[in-house]
Amino acid sequence: MALDHIEAQFEENLTKEAYGLLQDRMDFAVANGAIPQIFTPVRNGNFKVWSATDFRRRNSEKRAGGTEFKQVNTHLEDKSYSCQQYGYEENVDDDEQIDGHMNALAEVMMEDGLATFDLALKAKLVAGQFGTDFTGQASGADYASGQFNKWSTAGATPITDIKEMKTRVKAKIGVNPDSLLIGEDVFNALTENAQILARLRTDADKEVTTATLAKFFGLKNVFVIGSAQTTSNQGQATQTTANIISDVALLYYRGTGANAVTPSTIKIYCYNKYGSNSAGVFIETYRKPAITSDCIRVRSYFDITIQMAEGGLLLTDVI
Repeated sequence: MALDHIEAQFEENLTKEAYGLLQDRMDFAVANGAIPQIFTPVRNGNFKVWSATDFRRRNSEKRAGGTEFKQVNTHLEDKSYSCQQYGYEENVDDDEQIDGHMNALAEVMMEDGLATFDLALKAKLVAGQFGTDFTGQASGADYASGQFNKWSTAGATPITDIKEMKTRVKAKIGVNPDSLLIGEDVFNALTENAQILARLRTDADKEVTTATLAKFFGLKNVFVIGSAQTTSNQGQATQTTANIISDVALLYYRGTGANAVTPSTIKIYCYNKYGSNSAGVFIETYRKPAITSDCIRVRSYFDITIQMAEGGLLLTDVI
């Protein structure tokens, strides 16, 4: 059955209920606000690319009488986004609905829809996509060579590392990055890091949170992405899962991300002409009379774009 089946109906109530059950799950990149999300009524459109030269702050100058103001030209390059369709569907027999199968399945599918965003984000978190790359070393790292000591090793200094890396980003765009995106594995390593634990005042305080890390790193946000994917084939006797975002970190300027023009390192465009929930995911159903069954579908249209590459610094082999 094609994903664009003409009889499909967007189920607003089912979608809201499924998303509501995940409100306490803030480990998805889009749901927790790590990536600014722009809703759009068109699948294809343009966005502005900010170069470091355009973004860098320009000083005002005193205007002498009888002269024009200082002229500044910001030429933002137009690039296009194209929201691609992602999704799957599953039959729900009438007798199964008595047990609430439809609602339970909608919750699972909503989570899958949010995780799909993170899978697309993972494809962006590779060397060469952002302004600077740093690679973790077992020991003897050299900042000048784009290296740092892995944060899981004895003597690692992530606070010092982030301070140094912030200066690299600021040297390019004129302001400090404001956010750090990491996976659960990196977060867990940071909670055991000696330099971070030493900053806490007492043993009773030694519960490291994202707020703690943001304070120590001098950032507005630390986002932990804990979404997982099944890494085995459907129907396999032994099922395996793995974190989607792992062993990487992105230090970046998030900004407000208010619209397609405002500067941010990375954004996601979500097509929602026919309605979606607040995270850009559709839950739909249509009827299959021949088999006395409803079919439930999760669907999303989106495109993740890097809009200011020099506003980001990627760390790989972090732990």
